[in-house]
Amino acid sequence: MAELRFLHAADIHLGRPFSGLRKSNPELAQIFRSAGYQAWDRLVSAAIDLNVDFVTLGGDTFDSSYPTVRARTAFSKGVEDLHSAGIPLFMALGNHDPLAGFPGTLQGLPGLEIFNEEAEGRSVSCAEFTPGAVVFGASFAKPEVNDNLVRNFRRDPGIDMAIGLVHANVAGVGGHKNYAPCSLDDLVGSGMDAWCLGHVHSGGILRNDPLILYSGAAQGSHINESGRKGCYLITMSGRGEAHPEFVPLGPVLWDTLEMDVSSITGPDDYLNIAEEICLKISGKDSGLKAIVASINLQGNPSVNLSEIVSGETTELLEERLADLQVPVFLNGVCDLTSDSIDMEDLAKGEGFLGEFLRMCRKFQSDAGAIEEMAREVYADLARKVPSRYIGEEIDPRRLATDPNFLADTMDRVARQMAQTFSQSKRQ
Repeated sequence: MAELRFLHAADIHLGRPFSGLRKSNPELAQIFRSAGYQAWDRLVSAAIDLNVDFVTLGGDTFDSSYPTVRARTAFSKGVEDLHSAGIPLFMALGNHDPLAGFPGTLQGLPGLEIFNEEAEGRSVSCAEFTPGAVVFGASFAKPEVNDNLVRNFRRDPGIDMAIGLVHANVAGVGGHKNYAPCSLDDLVGSGMDAWCLGHVHSGGILRNDPLILYSGAAQGSHINESGRKGCYLITMSGRGEAHPEFVPLGPVLWDTLEMDVSSITGPDDYLNIAEEICLKISGKDSGLKAIVASINLQGNPSVNLSEIVSGETTELLEERLADLQVPVFLNGVCDLTSDSIDMEDLAKGEGFLGEFLRMCRKFQSDAGAIEEMAREVYADLARKVPSRYIGEEIDPRRLATDPNFLADTMDRVARQMAQTFSQSKRQ
């Protein structure tokens, strides 16, 4: 059987508003209003330019099961363009756009294959392929699905290439509702050659053989969805091997930048270093229309930062960043330098943070608790990642055998918690 190429995307959330900006900005607001739609248009254009065999969508294409007129119109136009190019679209629905309430006017679009709530297989009907290539999928019937949908997927005999498509939470990924929960073992046991998933916006490859991946959101919508967003071009051979390649889509990049201010002597140094850091990011990708950056100040400055990072200096920085070829909009500056956080003083305080820091110190002297935690953390990690990938540098069992590793880890945990609390207070 010939080579098969397709694009996989998920969590486009057409019609979703952006959030988390500390300042209103009319120019940025206009860019944001069209960012999700541009990501969708870029997906369609990429599919046509790359001449792929089909496209898969892993759920939450719309932000609501009752999408806006603009969202419906943009989606219909994209499906029509794909159909005109001879590219079918296979679509599994998620918790934001379940079958219940999904617009009937969209369900009958030519070239669009929407999966039902029960797992089913649909052949890839391209001229170059036989029915030996099948996409298996299942959709959310309602916004909340707590059943394991993957357990109902089974590869039929005689299939050359089997691709699974579903909106699900694998191994209880944090930060997302535990909808359609499943494990890596469930996915591997289904017999699919590749799994194309939706729901987790960060994206990433969970396993290479068989290929199991989240495409991630096509466009980040707040600072917690930082990094380049897009889709994957997946190439499959007749032997069932699948090779993914990331394809950027989102025109807006959210990012948190770490800036070492140890060497600055005044406002000019501060402005120049900040602009240089932002310039490096903005010049990397011609597809970006804007960057929203939060800057964390790190290091051991020899000057009083409060006199340098003033309101006037911040205004000057915002003006300089807005004039870059790819404009950078400042979402905030947070002082996380060593002098700004007194760990000793915080550990004496009342409330959660003080109690947490005292607990961290006490924990280091409790050998039994350390050993128990090390076993539990390793067991949890081993359920999600094959043991052969857990190298010595990340093996949590070192906590019980290496005092220096334990001390360094606990110090980093305590300091990160203190920095997080300090940052939240200043925003």
